[in-house]
Amino acid sequence: MSRLTISDRVVLHLSRYELLSEDEFNAAWDLTQDGIAASLRISRAHSSLELKKLKEKGKITEYQSHFKGGKVKRRAYRLTQTGMEYARHLKESAEEEGIDIMPMLDMKRCDPKKLWESVGEENLDALGLACILRCSVPRTDLPETSKPVIPADVNGMTLLSDIVKRNVVSVADEERRREWHSAAADYWLDRDNVRERLYHLVGAGRSKDACRLVAAEKDMLTTDIDGDLVNILAKLDDIPEKYATEVLPVKISASVWSGDLKAAGPMIASLTEMDRDIGVLYSADLETRKGNRSGALDIIRSIDAADRFEVVLGKAGVLGRLGMAKEALDLLMDVKESLVRAGSVDGLDRVYIQMADVSAANGDDDSSVNYLTKALGVTNDIGRRRIYRMLAVSYGAIGMTSKAKECALKAK
Repeated sequence: MSRLTISDRVVLHLSRYELLSEDEFNAAWDLTQDGIAASLRISRAHSSLELKKLKEKGKITEYQSHFKGGKVKRRAYRLTQTGMEYARHLKESAEEEGIDIMPMLDMKRCDPKKLWESVGEENLDALGLACILRCSVPRTDLPETSKPVIPADVNGMTLLSDIVKRNVVSVADEERRREWHSAAADYWLDRDNVRERLYHLVGAGRSKDACRLVAAEKDMLTTDIDGDLVNILAKLDDIPEKYATEVLPVKISASVWSGDLKAAGPMIASLTEMDRDIGVLYSADLETRKGNRSGALDIIRSIDAADRFEVVLGKAGVLGRLGMAKEALDLLMDVKESLVRAGSVDGLDRVYIQMADVSAANGDDDSSVNYLTKALGVTNDIGRRRIYRMLAVSYGAIGMTSKAKECALKAK
């Protein structure tokens, strides 16, 4: 065996599925013409030609089958007995000559540099974009390629394993990775996915754009913190002064959420220099997290900015976490009544949400549910998802499992 022909590679590819039955309801996508082309990194036309030759030689047979997620049947291919015998011969010959055939059949097994070279320069940026994206997207959303290097499932969604993605990205230089991240960030611009856009803006080194996004979506991000967001924000440096008072609170909240109180300290100090009242609020909250109740109270008592909406809400939140629910709720009730007298609902949802937080922090989950229900009536679409997430927790705390599940679904 001097080399494997495309026809040989098709046979070896199909041999990996020889134990599957023809009447399988959900056949493997890799058994279709498109799946074979994508797996072997050849054109669809080339795949069609080779399959026709193999069928004429009696090495393969075709049949109709459903595929996962597909509504109609498609043609699939499998080896005949003759094809299986030929595949075994190819494997034995390859083993005798010390040839590793798996990299030729599976992108996951292919050496990253060899995979990079086999794709072709004209296709690299399209594949790179597909690999840098963390989500599966419609294949038609990505640039066309001269050969099918970006596999797609029966619904036309990109189908690249994490291993392949890591391999491709690992070979690219820093400048090219940043270009891919930048293209990915622009992809999410009009697709209502703040988290993914932020991830790629940070990866592209577009700090100013990332900070602008965080500032615009501060409330949503602060209430949607998880390990992934913590990692993204940790890489967001070079914050322009223009956005610092909006971005630092989100980064501080993420650090506190992750338990990294040490990292939060310097950021709070920087924030205090720019906005004393807000910075002092975070200082009080930090002392609360450290268990320094008296220190937190001393700090919170030093704040006298009753005319600032953000400060009053933050002060009430700290008081609530300190167990001073009545004082916190009284503060928030005053704010609520002021908004009602002014005939404004702008910010009313945040007041109710803070009331719910204070109630939940003090074990009154029934009141928390009540406040959150009121918040639903005066919020926008983004706020509604946030509130449903909180309702799911509150309903769960009072044992209303079905309501908790219903709210969790609405929060998605």
